[in-house]
Amino acid sequence: MILQLIKVLVAAGILLGATSNAWAIPPRAHSVSGAVDAIDCVRRTITLKTKNGAASLAFVWDDSTRFTTIGGCAKCSFDSGQTVRISYRRWVGQNVIRELCMKGAPAGCGAVCKEVCRCMPPSA
Repeated sequence: MILQLIKVLVAAGILLGATSNAWAIPPRAHSVSGAVDAIDCVRRTITLKTKNGAASLAFVWDDSTRFTTIGGCAKCSFDSGQTVRISYRRWVGQNVIRELCMKGAPAGCGAVCKEVCRCMPPSA
């Protein structure tokens, strides 16, 4: 009886040890800075021109995305050309924004920014 229990425990331990690499882990977070190239509220996408001059990157945001500002308009303070820092994760073939931080935000909201406010959560 005890021998069978030991065999079962050893087999279970081997199975768990062999499958440790198969556990699901969250995707790695990445960070990039650049200027906002385009904002599409309908598709919830932002295109960013990186500082190093590489090709533009496309990002999407969801309900868990945080929008924060450093100075300037607290309600909605980014527009095309605005410098931002984006923390994102690659998820199902898309770059999903976890946090978008606006740097040196303008004192007032621009025309594009007012349109963006309608489809984005309030800034923190």
